[in-house]
Amino acid sequence: MAVTIDATAGGANANSYITLSEANTFVEAMINSTDVSKWTTGTDDTRNRALAAATQRLDRERFIGARATNTQALQFPRTGVRKPDTYVNTYATGFPFRISEDYFSETEIPDQIKRAQIELAVYLHNNTDGISLSGLNDFKNVQIGSLNVTPDKTGAVGADHVPPMFERYLTGLRISGPGNVAIKRS
Repeated sequence: MAVTIDATAGGANANSYITLSEANTFVEAMINSTDVSKWTTGTDDTRNRALAAATQRLDRERFIGARATNTQALQFPRTGVRKPDTYVNTYATGFPFRISEDYFSETEIPDQIKRAQIELAVYLHNNTDGISLSGLNDFKNVQIGSLNVTPDKTGAVGADHVPPMFERYLTGLRISGPGNVAIKRS
């Protein structure tokens, strides 16, 4: 059965933050790569499936703020989410200066969320097992007695492979993760 995209902001049946048309426009501006080439030659159904899968993965993150309504299907739109880079540091006066309208509205999907979804969707379209890996695929050897773990490669390992740009786009919007710091009182 073909996947239909519902990108209604705050919608009860939404399954994507962007439409296929919007995604295609973003992808046209991306640097050509194997993943981008596969996206442009794919069918609408496979691209819709990649967008829906990317949304599901994106919504597993823990984001700042709260959902705008109780009936929305996705994590965004949210309330209480500050736009990244909306403070100007005026250290001469000793405090940051607030730029006006520095919070996302209760109906707004941040551009970073859309871009993160596209990055992941393009990746998943070409790497269909990208999210369903076991977590052991990146290790040459895993031993239990005397715990001997030998990675197969350097960098990120484990079940949740995502493109680095996906992580970067989420900086400032989620509670923790690369680029964000979660502070806990001990």
